[in-house]
Amino acid sequence: MQQNNSETFPRELTSREKSWLFAALPETKPGYCQYRDIIDDLVVIGKGRFGNENLILGEEGDAYDPEAPSTPIFAIANIEFEETKIYITIHEESEHQVEVDIKSLSGETIPENLHQTKIWNYSDWTPGQKAPFDNADVHEIQLIFSKIVLVIAPSHKKIWVYNSDSGINHFVPITNYYNELMIIMKNKNPEIALNPSRLFDNLNEFTDDQLVQGFLAYNKHWNRIELDHSLFEKKKPFFRL
Repeated sequence: MQQNNSETFPRELTSREKSWLFAALPETKPGYCQYRDIIDDLVVIGKGRFGNENLILGEEGDAYDPEAPSTPIFAIANIEFEETKIYITIHEESEHQVEVDIKSLSGETIPENLHQTKIWNYSDWTPGQKAPFDNADVHEIQLIFSKIVLVIAPSHKKIWVYNSDSGINHFVPITNYYNELMIIMKNKNPEIALNPSRLFDNLNEFTDDQLVQGFLAYNKHWNRIELDHSLFEKKKPFFRL
């Protein structure tokens, strides 16, 4: 048994912890439903490097490295109560372990008695919708029509790729993506090339073709989603497939 901050591990997820995590994983989409099943079979084996709100899920008896770097984010949800707001982050599974964050945005301990008012997440998003929570505009580019869609949400400063088969919205890290975009555009001006947030602030300066080529270059290096890149090499512009 491991002990950390007077808490003994392994332990089961509490019913409310599990319900909060599932708020980010809609059972109506097969990819997220599968992730629910994964979490259902795991226990809390310890805490990660970011404190009490950062939990590591695994199988009972698993060893883990609390200082290991985080895997990419898989799902995000925000749950609002009259008493507080809770931000949920679920990372991608690695070696049968999943890192999750259950964070009170007030910075205080989460009360026992809560009165829920609203839930929103990025997982429920589908093409044609506005951005979650605030209905802000998003920019959609069809990589493969109605099947694979690149989405940029400027006001949220987020990028994701929608996959119709799984229903999953795969988050794309802005820094890595923007680096590839600058290489594609052969832009070496440090004031531009080293400023990823500029993509969101000046999105109209980039063509859809550039945005897609940047993603394809990023995906080749980081393998974010399974994609037959040969399809894109045979036709131009890429986004009209």
